[in-house]
Amino acid sequence: MGQRYELVEQLGRGGMGTVYRAVDRRLRRTVAVKTLSAELALQPEFLSRFQREAHAAAALNHPGVATVHDVGEDAGGGSAEPFLVMEYVEGRTLSQVLNEGRLPVAQALDIAGQVLEALEHSHRHAIVHRDIKPANVMLTGTGKIKVVDFGIAKALSEMATRLTGTGVAVGTPAYLAPEQIKGGETDHRTDLYAVGCLLYELLTGRPPYTGDSPFSVMHQHLAAEPVPPSQLRPELPPAVDAVIVRALRKDRQDRFAEASVMKAALDGASRVAPAAPVRTPTTLDPMAGSPARATADSPVPAGSGPARQRARRKPARVVFRPTAEGAVALLGCFLSLVISRTGMIEVGQFSRVALLAAVAGAVLLLWSARLACAVAWGPVAESVAVFSELARGYIGWDTPYVIVALVLGIVAALCLAAGYKDRRTGGFALVAFWFTALASVWFFLDDLQKIGVFYVLLLGVTLAVGAQELKARSLSSRAGA
Repeated sequence: MGQRYELVEQLGRGGMGTVYRAVDRRLRRTVAVKTLSAELALQPEFLSRFQREAHAAAALNHPGVATVHDVGEDAGGGSAEPFLVMEYVEGRTLSQVLNEGRLPVAQALDIAGQVLEALEHSHRHAIVHRDIKPANVMLTGTGKIKVVDFGIAKALSEMATRLTGTGVAVGTPAYLAPEQIKGGETDHRTDLYAVGCLLYELLTGRPPYTGDSPFSVMHQHLAAEPVPPSQLRPELPPAVDAVIVRALRKDRQDRFAEASVMKAALDGASRVAPAAPVRTPTTLDPMAGSPARATADSPVPAGSGPARQRARRKPARVVFRPTAEGAVALLGCFLSLVISRTGMIEVGQFSRVALLAAVAGAVLLLWSARLACAVAWGPVAESVAVFSELARGYIGWDTPYVIVALVLGIVAALCLAAGYKDRRTGGFALVAFWFTALASVWFFLDDLQKIGVFYVLLLGVTLAVGAQELKARSLSSRAGA
């Protein structure tokens, strides 16, 4: 291909062309090559427009945009075959992901947010995609997205207009904005309409409009209002409904003004959206008293409003979900219990405090593994620090040791901040906090002060993490109400 690119395997085929995995012989790297259909190759005007738009797209430099490396024509078969060379992305298209069913709410909102960030970048460079759809969004193994095919849709639409004298809809009917269907002027808000359609499908498993034919779907884009996604997925809060409904307004003036504005609204909605299952050994079931759901994302039978509200008022039951973080918390409870029985530190009430921490950690483990780690590992780290030789009484104020103790204090502060913010795996950071913080404390403070500071830290960290966990769960409960 173009005496430079060796086609290795076909990755996919669509209405506009075929995508291959290829090798760039000159730079010795793997790339994706998209060859356009033979019908398009017969239109000289399209070739010039296609190259112009591809060169413009090549100027985009954003983590969420698949980089355009090259554009050209291959005349090996006797006629010019236009092709586009892009960054090769390891992953799957959202179309392939959706074949397995709708996505968890948190993941769907995150993906839509990443797409909006990529579009905000392209819109700042005056480039409108015009064909946002699941097939044009790649999802990598790390959860990051790449938007592909910038520029191609515009070249096609301009060519169609020149040939017919009127606007012709270019794109996939399920994601076409009304102005595209009517052949009117398009701008960046056209992309935001498509993002609304995309998010709708990620959350519900189907586009906002469906029909027996493309014409039926396009007519609904022009005249019908979509079914609110919460009717298809009752656990969705009104804030998510509001973002999607605004993005799908028929009139561009009624949609979000910019991708960044829609992203901000989506972030606000995600803060009150039901959280994805927290990776702790337990979680609260806000629907206790109603039929248990098989998974967090399985459909909930629609019942009457009052009946569902009465179900939410019942006490939450505990659901066990073993995790690595929970196992670490359980280990901390066991070690604190052992320390309380062996009398390793015979100062004041330390043995009783260690016993209380072990019992409290085991109880709190039923609610939050992160909070259990915060409570149970404190006495363990204190016992290790007692027998450490990193103490001013042993080594004095030598500069290297002071620097080590200061670094440990800084690391402890960072671990505490990480453990406080991360509800999913923050317990690991809190364990690291205890060992680094108490090692630093044992170097700088006098013996009479050390145990008192430990008690203050244990109480303060427990209350802070507990209050943050309670607040987060309360927000999630109100969002599901």
